[in-house]
Amino acid sequence: MNIFRTILVLSVLFVLSGCSSIQTPGSANIPQDDGWELVWSDDFSGDKIDSSKWEVMQYNRKQNPDGPDGWWLKEDAYLDGKGELVLRCRKIDNGNSDKDPFDYSTGAIRSKGKFEQKFGKFEIKCKLPAQTGWWVAFWLMSQSVGKVGNEGEDGTEIDIFEGFGKSTKINHALHWDGYGKEHKSKGNKVIVPGIDEGYHVYSLEWNEKEYIFFIDGKESWRSNAGGVSKVPAYVKVTAELSTEKWAIGDNWAGNPEKALYPDYFQVDYVKVYRKKQ
Repeated sequence: MNIFRTILVLSVLFVLSGCSSIQTPGSANIPQDDGWELVWSDDFSGDKIDSSKWEVMQYNRKQNPDGPDGWWLKEDAYLDGKGELVLRCRKIDNGNSDKDPFDYSTGAIRSKGKFEQKFGKFEIKCKLPAQTGWWVAFWLMSQSVGKVGNEGEDGTEIDIFEGFGKSTKINHALHWDGYGKEHKSKGNKVIVPGIDEGYHVYSLEWNEKEYIFFIDGKESWRSNAGGVSKVPAYVKVTAELSTEKWAIGDNWAGNPEKALYPDYFQVDYVKVYRKKQ
């Protein structure tokens, strides 16, 4: 009996060790003192988005004079009651006076006016959508991004990651000097096998000299393009859909006409850290 009991225990330990790398909602690694301290976070518990932390967006985000528009609607950003933020993508009735047969809607939240930070570590754990035609993002925005003349040091849009429905492509990007003729940007696309399955962690370490991007703890890009921003930024978690030609190609989100909606972007948590003094 002792021999059988020993074999059983060893078998259980072997199975558990093989499962240790699986990412699931709410799972967490053993905390380690890596020089960072948590200063702001949301694990999306409860049944309502915390208005002390987030503004829920609503307006016509992606207008297209030649096709359906892509809206941000408040009803498409919600908590599922199980500890997750959900940003939904839907086909909806035409939302304005143009002649489109229908429009699309997605959800978006931001911490503007509620939380901003300069430098630090910014992290999200989430599961990408399943359907093509739309994209999701975790990014930072400064209210001074529109300023021109001091490169990105007076404000940079920092796209920590952009992910796409049923794709293994991830995009990192920096934008500065506004969005007009002076606009400048630099980005990096990476292919990550398996990123379209399960939950993954995307993070940014932003310091005085550079931006360092990570996917599941592995560095995926670093840059100081434009000169590193020296102003506080607020956090954005968004989903978007555009039917313009630049968006529906294979280089970006794909064609939503080939998708089955509704589809969902699921977020387990957002965390912001700063370096310990």
